[in-house]
Amino acid sequence: IIDVAIARFREFQALKDELDATRNQLAERKAVEKAKGLLMKHKKITEDEAYQSIRKMAMDKNKRITDVADGIISAFELIQ
Repeated sequence: IIDVAIARFREFQALKDELDATRNQLAERKAVEKAKGLLMKHKKITEDEAYQSIRKMAMDKNKRITDVADGIISAFELIQ
């Protein structure tokens, strides 16, 4: 019975880890979408152009796209 309990605990932990990873991915996706929207509105560009702009900034600065998106969101919050 102990082995079954340990196996169930490990399964639960694996599911919890997967859920946490999925939540993080969703939060990152939301940040990128919000940053794209801000750029589209401010620069009057298409969604693809906004994404390419974020992607280029990330590549130029050797940062993750999500980090650049978070920076864009923060910058827009400061100027409002």
